[in-house]
Amino acid sequence: MDDKKPYLDDDGTLVIPFECSDHAYKYWKQEGKPLTDILKELNADPETWARYTHVTFPENGDNGNE
Repeated sequence: MDDKKPYLDDDGTLVIPFECSDHAYKYWKQEGKPLTDILKELNADPETWARYTHVTFPENGDNGNE
């Protein structure tokens, strides 16, 4: 695993390493992706999704990665 890329740890905690140089993953910044896009990319399960957003979990498990 590239420890400079965001990931979900074993208990579903979203980890965005300080060393991550891709500002797109820094959702709190203007240039950052929406948090929901990051969760989709990381294939978050419904429980993890609900921890981080009130947006409805994608239907049919569609995580947008086709």
